[in-house]
Amino acid sequence: MELDEMKSLWADLSLQVEKQDKIQKELLMEITKQKFRSRLNSVRIPEILGSIVCVGYAMNFLSQFSNFDLWCNQIFAVLNIFIMIALPAASLSAIKGMRSLRLDSESQVSILDKFTKSKIRFWKVQRYGMVFGGVIMITILPPLAELNGSIEKISNPMFWVIFIPAGLLFMYLLSRYAYKKYKGAIDSSEKMLQEIE
Repeated sequence: MELDEMKSLWADLSLQVEKQDKIQKELLMEITKQKFRSRLNSVRIPEILGSIVCVGYAMNFLSQFSNFDLWCNQIFAVLNIFIMIALPAASLSAIKGMRSLRLDSESQVSILDKFTKSKIRFWKVQRYGMVFGGVIMITILPPLAELNGSIEKISNPMFWVIFIPAGLLFMYLLSRYAYKKYKGAIDSSEKMLQEIE
């Protein structure tokens, strides 16, 4: 009888240990998911804010499109509208791909593969953003100047001699700063995924 009681007690104890182990793993997974999303929010939130600004400018150009008299400003406005909608959409889509991973229901290899693909896509969008940011910097001024009635300002060659180098330098420094911040957040998120058991 004592042997049967010990076996029963041992089975109950084993079951409790398994339940506690399962609860600990679930809790650890939930904490990991929260940390993972929090790290990616340091990329997502600035991108959302930048997207709001871009879409705002695009809507402004769209609503005032009939006010453009010069054909070149109409072309610049259409180009800017397209870039200011397409790039933020692509960037937010890539971030969504990184954030929407199902950490608790997929294998680690599958999770890392999907994250890597989304990460590569995000960095491609960022590179395109740097290039098209330079295009926007040059092409946004003539339409804005026409809307504000200050075309004489941008017709001065000294404005362009000063604006283009200063603007490109500012964009380079801002892009470099953002790249370092984004890289740190994405690398730490990827490291977190690699540590999931």
